[in-house]
Amino acid sequence: MTIPAEPASGPVVRSRVLAAGPGEGRSNRSGDHGTDRRARNRSPLPALALGAFSIGTDSLIISGLLDRVAADLDVSPASAGQLISVFALLYAVGAPVLATVTSRADRRRLLLVALAILVLSNVLGALAPDYRVLMASRVLAAVGSALYLPCALAVAVAVAPQHRRGRAIALVAGGLSAATALGVPLGTLVGAVGDWRLTLALVAVLAALAAAVLALLMPQVEAPPVVTVRQRLAAAAHPGVLVALLSYMLVMTGEFTVFVFVAPLASQVTGVGTAGVSVFLLVWGIAAVLGSAVGGRAADAVGGTRAYTILVAVLCAGLCALALLALVTPADSRVTVGLFAVVLAVVSVSAWGVSPAQNHRIASLDLPEPTVAMSLNGSFSYLGLSLGGVAGGLAMEHGSVVALAVTGVGAEVLALVLLAGSVVLLRRVRPVSGGR
Repeated sequence: MTIPAEPASGPVVRSRVLAAGPGEGRSNRSGDHGTDRRARNRSPLPALALGAFSIGTDSLIISGLLDRVAADLDVSPASAGQLISVFALLYAVGAPVLATVTSRADRRRLLLVALAILVLSNVLGALAPDYRVLMASRVLAAVGSALYLPCALAVAVAVAPQHRRGRAIALVAGGLSAATALGVPLGTLVGAVGDWRLTLALVAVLAALAAAVLALLMPQVEAPPVVTVRQRLAAAAHPGVLVALLSYMLVMTGEFTVFVFVAPLASQVTGVGTAGVSVFLLVWGIAAVLGSAVGGRAADAVGGTRAYTILVAVLCAGLCALALLALVTPADSRVTVGLFAVVLAVVSVSAWGVSPAQNHRIASLDLPEPTVAMSLNGSFSYLGLSLGGVAGGLAMEHGSVVALAVTGVGAEVLALVLLAGSVVLLRRVRPVSGGR
């Protein structure tokens, strides 16, 4: 799964409802279409999306270059994987806290500061002489990302007319999806052809370009209503919601146990090099985009809980298939390469499909703060990513790529157990019309 757009949605989801006063953003029925077209031409939305693309690429790019980073810095692949885990953990904790702390800050200035931090962190990472400096750069990048994404989505809502807000949100969030589908595999290919440090330099250039365009086009935007940390904690206080969030966290743990270490996994199972890994990452990214659509349609068709259950079961089966491939198929075989690509696509489709199904589950409940509860999916997703990196690192350090896949399966089984518990607890909450 992407790093999906939900992490940013914490401080934003509520603002989608409250950011506009009565009548704000209504289209002019007489319609000055020329003025509307000129306004769109000077819109900051593409630059906001480019910033999101930079962050999405930055957050996972190391997964495709893990072996090269580890060899260059003289650390194990497991230690290199913790660069992703630390980023994810700091984002999960930092995004809601920083959104609250900076709630009164000027939006334009906040976005530019966040992108400046991202540029600085990636330049530092590209020049890092050792593992400790690279880790420090990842910490700095997480801070910049945690500042940027919630603010960018809130600004997208604020600058768009009411009848175009959904498209504005989709455009900015699409930057994250595009990063998974294109940014990460292309960055991995750049690292394969040249040096892994070039990928971080490329992210710095993209972030700097986004900042330059925003500095020119970004209007003054009023800060959205504050969602306090207390409100977020209150939304998670319901036992059923908390168990549902923990189940979702474990789904992400199982997925990222494998994805963070996809480079050594693919290399050992199929015998491909870094360029081959970039192709597998492209397969993953395309399947991720498809999975988001599949998950949403499945949730509408059979209900969020059923769709969630089916998709997690498929994800579990896909991880089992990866373990079997690692055990019984010969490397350097075209059949193995083809099977690995197919199984990886199945894992990606199901993992990315879980996210809209989970949101559907929460949205269908008659909770006091449903949008705040949904926003917590983002933080728990990143917590799962962080735990997946740690669990995968331990599996790689003390086991093998087979242990990597088996660890992922274990997390998915636990997620299904917690799902059953959340279903029982959530029956006490009256579903809104249409919820299942």
